[in-house]
Amino acid sequence: MTNSKTTDTTANVPKSTQKIGGVKIPKIPAKNKKQFKSVVRKYWENVPGAIAYLKEALRTWKKVNSPEKVFVVACKEGRKPESGAVVKSGARAWYEWARKQRLVIACQLEKGIVYSPNGETLKIEEMMAKYPMEV
Repeated sequence: MTNSKTTDTTANVPKSTQKIGGVKIPKIPAKNKKQFKSVVRKYWENVPGAIAYLKEALRTWKKVNSPEKVFVVACKEGRKPESGAVVKSGARAWYEWARKQRLVIACQLEKGIVYSPNGETLKIEEMMAKYPMEV
């Protein structure tokens, strides 16, 4: 499974990749740091899904020998958790920001939906892409 969105979007990448979407990324060993940063910059759109995929892997797999490798592969291939869940901590942070901006009035994170001020039901992933959180 490959993602067609593989263009370099370094303008949107924060200088420090230690915290992305409200989720702390563990420090990467020096030998993998260059590859890790390169993958994050190149596949920036896949980072939230890759974080969720890694979290699910750490929670459900019997053993994860290299979390960094799981994350890099998930980024490159656009993998997301099997449950299709949104990165809840990132989604929660985005929802709180969006509510303050009056973009949404309510959400159901478990269903992955938000409600606009005019009562419209929208997918949270689409809204997060359309209105990225300003930090």
